[in-house]
Amino acid sequence: MPVYRLNIRRDQKHLGHFESDAPWALEAVQDIAQRLPAAEGYCIEMQVSDGERRYLEVGPSGIRVLGTERSFRPVTQRSALLSPVE
Repeated sequence: MPVYRLNIRRDQKHLGHFESDAPWALEAVQDIAQRLPAAEGYCIEMQVSDGERRYLEVGPSGIRVLGTERSFRPVTQRSALLSPVE
């Protein structure tokens, strides 16, 4: 299941990001994006996860996952961001 991230800026200042891994993640990101109009200074960038980096520890008892970090790529089609999902 893909994870979507929405990077949010306003007046060229990074405000933060919204990330969703819910089954309706694309719908959630689209809903938030539509509530942040460019006319009010918002700039949004949508990304989708395309992989994961895992940090491992190898020892006598085997391999243990210490942590994970998702990697994201930009979604280039603006229509994917703004069109409603049915």
